[in-house]
Amino acid sequence: MISNDHSLGLTEFQLSDMLEIDTSLVICDLRKKEDFAKGHIKKSILVKYDEEKLLDVPQNSKIVLVSYDEEQSKKMAAALRSQNIEAHYLIGGIKHWSQGLYCTNISYVGTGYP
Repeated sequence: MISNDHSLGLTEFQLSDMLEIDTSLVICDLRKKEDFAKGHIKKSILVKYDEEKLLDVPQNSKIVLVSYDEEQSKKMAAALRSQNIEAHYLIGGIKHWSQGLYCTNISYVGTGYP
């Protein structure tokens, strides 16, 4: 069951502040690789969304999930929390991130993408 608890959610300003001070923060972008390449939050990584294989992250990491809207990332954050991983999601998804996106030539090696 998905929690409607907004305490898992972060506003863009909360996430921006966390990026400045928290070195253990891992931002995982769940969108398609083409959309990630067109623009993503600085320091985020592309992660293939797969409920069966939850993210392989160190237990002390803090995860923030980003998707098109918040539904997919909220669902995965709840699943990760059930595995005792500190996970949050960006409220409103990437469309609510107004602080600039970064475009890169990226490699998909190790991401599960071809």
